[in-house]
Amino acid sequence: MPLILEYEVCANDNNKSLGDFLKQQNLSKKAIIALKHRGGKICVNTVERTTRCMLHVGDSITVTFPDEPVSNSLLSIPMAIKIVYEDEHLLVVDKKEGLPVIPTGDHCTSLANGILAHYEEIGLKSTVHFVNRLDKDTSGLLVIAKYRHIHHLMTADMKAVTRKYYALISGILKDSGCIDGPIYRPSVTGVKRVVHPSGQRAVTHYEVVQQFEGKTLVRCTLETGRTHQIRVHLAHLGYPILKDSLYGNGMDGDKQLLHSYFLEFTHPMTGEKLRFETEIPNRFELGDHL
Repeated sequence: MPLILEYEVCANDNNKSLGDFLKQQNLSKKAIIALKHRGGKICVNTVERTTRCMLHVGDSITVTFPDEPVSNSLLSIPMAIKIVYEDEHLLVVDKKEGLPVIPTGDHCTSLANGILAHYEEIGLKSTVHFVNRLDKDTSGLLVIAKYRHIHHLMTADMKAVTRKYYALISGILKDSGCIDGPIYRPSVTGVKRVVHPSGQRAVTHYEVVQQFEGKTLVRCTLETGRTHQIRVHLAHLGYPILKDSLYGNGMDGDKQLLHSYFLEFTHPMTGEKLRFETEIPNRFELGDHL
């Protein structure tokens, strides 16, 4: 089931070229090239046309995308996946901690392998496009676009995707606030990041939810989405996330107490506002404190 888009030419687009019209619909240059040379079709009034075709009021345009090739290195591995939402364009899943989003040298089994198996089960010939990503030991909500074009639309402005996290941190944090600190990777071979003027701008808003003995539950909202952003920022503030073995006092094998609990965005095809929210996981061990 390929991605098919349909349009009707209105008065404002009369005498416009098909190529200009498609760019106006936010089709990327890469997508238009794929349509022309990799098995896709662009039809005007059911007749296949080139992008030089001139359009007229009332013309019907059908864009049929080619199947997306899957990398030979990504294997299909069936697994239990908690699917929160699914339609013909998108998936929202609740990832468990300890599962990497994509395969790495140390971890061959990932969420991407499971998503590919799900695609095969529903007969979708496409590859896996993550709109947002989570660290291996961070749990929670992820959006996956079923097609490259949908991914392009959703990632064009990630600020339009509201992402909120719960983090259980070491120490008593009294005030809510905002961390605006650039994140930098000091070693090309290492994974650890630091706050440093040479880095990319990163902004995290944090809110104190509840204080406990020696720890605080905070709610974090991302304005940017750098690798390890919340973990780096909270550690820089002096309140590392509990059980974080890279930025805090966690031991090897611990899984940082960080959970992506909230996502809100506008559906790129329907315009509908979608909102998803999950509970704080049991692994936070807060019991009846909330």
